This record gives sequence, structure tokens and C-alpha cells, in this order.
Amino acid sequence: MATYSLDSYANGHPVMHGRSLRIACVYTRDPRPGIEAMSMSGLRLFRMAEALARRGHQVDIVIDLHPEPSLLTQRLRAVPFRRVQWNDYDIVKTVFYGGWESLVATSGGNHPFIVSKLGSVVGRRHTEGVYFPGEIREKLFQAQEQVARRSRIVTVLTNRNAALWLAEHGQATQLHIVPTGVDAEIPPARRNPYADLRIDQPVALFAGNIYTRDQQPELNVLWQDRLNWLGRALRRRGVQLVAIGNGQTDLLDRQAVFHFGPIEATEIWDWQRFARVGIVIAQGAVQDNESSKIYYYLRTGLPVVCEAPIPNSWLIKSTGLGIVVSYGDDQSFLDAVTELSEKPPKNEGVEEYMIKNHSWDVRAATYDSAFAAAAKRI
Repeated sequence: MATYSLDSYANGHPVMHGRSLRIACVYTRDPRPGIEAMSMSGLRLFRMAEALARRGHQVDIVIDLHPEPSLLTQRLRAVPFRRVQWNDYDIVKTVFYGGWESLVATSGGNHPFIVSKLGSVVGRRHTEGVYFPGEIREKLFQAQEQVARRSRIVTVLTNRNAALWLAEHGQATQLHIVPTGVDAEIPPARRNPYADLRIDQPVALFAGNIYTRDQQPELNVLWQDRLNWLGRALRRRGVQLVAIGNGQTDLLDRQAVFHFGPIEATEIWDWQRFARVGIVIAQGAVQDNESSKIYYYLRTGLPVVCEAPIPNSWLIKSTGLGIVVSYGDDQSFLDAVTELSEKPPKNEGVEEYMIKNHSWDVRAATYDSAFAAAAKRI
């Protein structure tokens, strides 16, 4: 548990005290329920807030899920934006660009201790391997500049993200790498979702957002095209490709790819348990961002086929639970999926390894260290 607090201010800066922190976690002002099913961003909001609360902090998720503040678990509340008072918090932690925009739009952008989590980092000019073209990239970069000026801490997902941030914004803001985490405890197996859908072939699972043409137009088209090719080829080999998650799917071949759409976070484990292999395709020959689905596949003990450009593909090599192939080598990708579907590798302690090294609680401990380091620099 943290033994410090930043609960009062001197000359606009937090002052250390001997108790836990009051933290606001901010992502989106969208009031829809079930945000955990919407994206990894929403899941990260809840899981990290829960982990920080378990470490003894008083944490509020600022989101319009309830009309009034509502206790979710011990030391964790949901607070609507209309009731939030940013100065009540020692730290305000934003999640991705949506969190930053929400904070600024609700007059919280001048809080003296902002911690900004960025899911992607873009360059002043287009960077190879980052699928944010034109106006989308320009808008994100403008937000990055605001984050760099106003945040005390910035956290990113990968070494490549960090290198680009430092190249564009320098070292004035404390920078930390905090990758995606996984649940330490997961529900027991309940049912086989593929049996409910009358899918009786071995399943290759793609679990994740394929985006939209408003968000990442090139990537959306690329991934639909690649999923179609893989799905058709797998069907000829007796394997069904199933995709779950958000994204625009108008170009998917429904005969080749069964797309179920978004599901609740607690249901993902059965979709992974009853699949034969999880697949991960890269954004291109160069990729800066990690793939969160690798953590989740491995947490369930699901073998993975992944393309080499993805920064956290090293997890597959280190655990031995899967195969990493070169980018764009579709035949090798197909053969690897087929091989793992027919002869799954042994799962020797992979789930325990993921809990020990990559849980949300491990990630929250990194934040505690970052908070303490930033406070010492005041």
C-alpha cells in the first residue's frame, strides 16, 4: 500500500502526506452502460482503477453510468461528470485520448497532477507503421502537445511509443512504459459459446477491435481483407475463423468469418477457453503499438499465432505457447494456425506466469512507483 498522499497544495503543487491517494480515473463522457464490453480502453479504465483501489487508494471512476456517486467495491466509486470536483483529487489519471478530451472539456485540464495514459503516439509528420493518416494524426498530435505541457506523468504501452514520444516532446514530462494487464482471477468455465452457435469445427479466434473508417480507415479495410483470406483458407482445412469485438464489418465475407460483435468482459474467457488458437495480425511491416489480445490469450492458456512486427510478440516466444511468423507471409500464418489447431503445444505454467508478471496489480505497482518519483521532483 502507498504510504504517501498528495492531498493538499503549496504554490500550485501537491504536498506529501502519510496516507493513500485520492485518484480520479477518466475516460469517456459517453453514458452508455456496459462500457467494459466496448473496447480495451473501457476495460483498462475499470481494471486499473480496481487495482489502484486494492493498493489502498481512494479511487473514483468519473463516468456518467449513474446519476449520483455510487460505490462499486471497497475504495472504488463511479462519479458522474456533473458532480466531479477536480480539486478534490490528488491525482487525475486520464485513459487514452478520450480521457484527455473529457478532462479538458470539463475544466480539469489545469489540475496540477495529471497522469496521462496514451494508447498510441503519433509524430508531427506521418510515421511509418502508425495507421493515423492526415487530419486524424494532426488532431492526435495537437492533443499530445497539450498532454506534454500539462501532464506530470505520461505512460505509454511500448518502447517504440516511448522513443517516438521522446523524439517529439523531449524529457520534460516524466515518462513510463506501462503495458496492458490481465486479470489475476477469472471466472470458472461456464459454457462453450461455439456450441451455442452450432459451430462444431475447431475455432481460430480473433478477439479485438477492427476499428472503423472514421477511426483508422486503412487498417479497417486491411484487416477485413486479411481476415477474409484467412477465413476462406481455414474453412478449406476444416477450421472456423471467429471474430468478436467492435469495428466496422461491412467488407467481411460472412461465409468465411463468423463475426459475433462485442461481448461483456467477463465472457471473453469462455470464448478463449473453447477456441483452439488465437490469432493476432499486425498493422503493417512496422508497428509501434502492442496487441492487448496477446496478454488475454496467454492468460487463458490459448496458443497464439502472431506476426513478428507486433512489439509484444516476444511473449509468445518466451512462453512457448504459439508461433510467430513474418509479416505478410499468409501461407506460413495459415500453416501455423492449422498446426496449432491440430496439435496444441503444452501449456506449462503460462497462466501462472501471466498472473505473476502481467496482472493489473503488477501494472498498478508501476504507477505507485511513478507517483512517488514524480512527487520527489516537486
